[in-house]
Amino acid sequence: MSIFTIEHAARLMNKMKAFYGKKYAEQWGDIPAVEIADAMVECLQGLTQEDFKRGYLRMQKSTFCPTIPEFRAWCEPKTDDWLGSHEAWAIAEKSIGFDGRELTVVWTEQMAQAFSRCEDLVKTGDKYQRAEAKKIFCDAYDRLVTQAKDQGLKPIYVTSLGVDKDQAIAAIKQAEVDGFLPAPEAQNLLEHKQTTQEIKCDAERYRTTAQEALAKLAPHIKRNLNKMQPEHKEIQPWETVEMGHIDPFDDIEKYKSACAAVNKPIPQAVKNWEMTLAQMVEKRREDARGVA
Repeated sequence: MSIFTIEHAARLMNKMKAFYGKKYAEQWGDIPAVEIADAMVECLQGLTQEDFKRGYLRMQKSTFCPTIPEFRAWCEPKTDDWLGSHEAWAIAEKSIGFDGRELTVVWTEQMAQAFSRCEDLVKTGDKYQRAEAKKIFCDAYDRLVTQAKDQGLKPIYVTSLGVDKDQAIAAIKQAEVDGFLPAPEAQNLLEHKQTTQEIKCDAERYRTTAQEALAKLAPHIKRNLNKMQPEHKEIQPWETVEMGHIDPFDDIEKYKSACAAVNKPIPQAVKNWEMTLAQMVEKRREDARGVA
């Protein structure tokens, strides 16, 4: 219930009349019911259903009729719900490791804003600068919490995830134990997250399972099969005949005769250029005779 209406005010007034009877009449005197309802609408805005439940339970146990501001105070969280500045600092400073890495932390907006003003001092790791950072944080946090209380706000914790997975899991679990995170929200954050040790245990379990499965299959496996054997290639006729290399450019006819002797086909390139080669051989012979 974030918006408090006239209807809500009327129901609340009827409850007060039923609980307190004469005390209610003495409390409000001759003030018109419409003015009381308007005052309730103005004063009780922004409260949640949980807040009204808290105030209603308090009203059931109280022996005096509260004023409107008193009833709102019953509805609001106890002041103790807001952490003190030193306790808040103990949480906030853990958002930065000693190596300067960002770590997971569950904190309020006020903690985050206050820490942002001294974060650079914390990252240095120097103990004197950390002491100065704590002073800056506490002053800023106290001021921000005071403003939040004046506005009727209550602490809302959010999770800022860091780079260390193991530390993130530990921080979320601790926040759940401390009551900063509801169990469903903590479980959602922890879903699909495993520590390094859990990952190693899973890997070892999978390896053991695989080994056990292979051991069961071992009697049914035929070993030393499916190995590649040397290729049995059919030897061609010309591969058994040793002959010297004959260049078709030197003697095309002799080259063709040598190929025919071993049933070796004449390459297509030689066939295409046969006439040209013959002419080149004849020219070489003529040149040779001229020199002689």
